[in-house]
Amino acid sequence: MSISSLFEMGRRSLSGFQSAIDTTSNNIANANNEGYTRRRVDMRNLTSVSGFAGFGSGMDSNGLDRMRQKFAELSLWRENNNLGKYEKTESLLKQIESIFGDDSEGSLQNVMAEFWNSWNDLASDPESNSLRTLVKNKGQLLTNSFQNTYSRVVGLQRQIEPEIYESVKVINDISTQLLDINQQLRLGNSPDLMDRRDELITELSKIINIDVREKENGEVSVLTGGHILISENKANTIEVSIDRTNNIRTSAIKFKDSNYEPEIEGGSLAGVLDVFNDKIPNYLDQLDTLADNLSSQVNAAHSAGYNLAGTTGVNFFSSNSTGASNFTMNQAVVNNPTLIATRGATEGVGANSVAESIFSLQFDTIIANETPSDFYVSLVTEIGSEIDDASFLRYSSELITQQLQNQKDQVSGVSLDEEMTKLVQYEQGYQAAAKIIQTVNDMINTVLQLT
Repeated sequence: MSISSLFEMGRRSLSGFQSAIDTTSNNIANANNEGYTRRRVDMRNLTSVSGFAGFGSGMDSNGLDRMRQKFAELSLWRENNNLGKYEKTESLLKQIESIFGDDSEGSLQNVMAEFWNSWNDLASDPESNSLRTLVKNKGQLLTNSFQNTYSRVVGLQRQIEPEIYESVKVINDISTQLLDINQQLRLGNSPDLMDRRDELITELSKIINIDVREKENGEVSVLTGGHILISENKANTIEVSIDRTNNIRTSAIKFKDSNYEPEIEGGSLAGVLDVFNDKIPNYLDQLDTLADNLSSQVNAAHSAGYNLAGTTGVNFFSSNSTGASNFTMNQAVVNNPTLIATRGATEGVGANSVAESIFSLQFDTIIANETPSDFYVSLVTEIGSEIDDASFLRYSSELITQQLQNQKDQVSGVSLDEEMTKLVQYEQGYQAAAKIIQTVNDMINTVLQLT
């Protein structure tokens, strides 16, 4: 082996071990950086110098490798879709439950009980003006409670609406950043850019369901709902469409260029849309059903009865009520409680059959084969059950996500013990390479002295 070959071997080894030392030091410095992927210098033994079997030509640095567990990465992004959805669904449903499931004295459940009891009190003394006033007051409290419950849920839907716009804005911002990274990766491999790319994809996967496809140079294409969100050359913008025709609003997500509506099945955006478009309208529809049936049943019994003045045909609740939002009492009854009926057509003064029949309505299956109280309890139970489902699925997704994260970290995470061990190895290799160069230098000096 010539002196020049020995010198080249030493130089290449020195350079390779220096790169390995720098990379390992960088790993150690980023040990607590969650978005950092461990790197390794691709060190390889080159072919032996001809005629000198057993002697290598030195260690060479052949670029940086990002230590990745691709299967775990892809699986983690998919599971993030589920986790983001169930976390958001659980959170929003708990807010709805706090409205419907309020167990205070002013809750709708208790107010209904007070309304029925006021009729029972009136039945015990049908000629009492004070008890008629009590029935009127409890009737107003009941209608106000329905309106308040309805308006609070609608108000919650209004509060959710900006979250939809914010989620879409974040998605579009991330798409733009990923497109920019794609363009930069065409110019050359950059581990830092790829780390940033993966962080953005992770963030995106928590908001919306995505399918990621990666090219060899690191460029990615991202699809959502079967449509391209980010390609190698373009980021397709999505936008929000809110239908405000009715009091209860509905939302749709569309691609701006094509008006195509992707299926939003995962991520926090899916959870928001599910509550916004489906669950809230469903709950309010059931509340309307309860209000409408209460109004019609009480009015049917009341209008057939007779009041203190001997008149009949008076509705207790307003006939213009069309649901919980405008559930009100008959203003004539509010102004003159003596119009409240207590007796039947064939009964004399002091009879109470109408008051008793209205009191007994609470025990009749007048709403979807359920009593009013049972119907409302079923609604609250439905909300609680859906919270339990979301909580269970959220917990399961957390476990799966943690397992996948652990698998990913085993490969891409930084272990300080391992890095310190490799740092010692690379430093020893560097010192050995330095000794080769020193030896070659001594040999050259000796040769020069001989001449």
